[in-house]
Amino acid sequence: MAQGLGNRDMARRLFISEATVKTHLVHINTKLGVDTRMAAVRRPYAFA
Repeated sequence: MAQGLGNRDMARRLFISEATVKTHLVHINTKLGVDTRMAAVRRPYAFA
């Protein structure tokens, strides 16, 4: 995600379905308390 890959490309690299990628992204966003992909990527850097 931080490399700017789309869901399809992430799925191909991880050998999982696009639906699984989407599910993981929803869970990541929920745990980080963010609404967008960009916010999820930036969030860990806020603590560095």
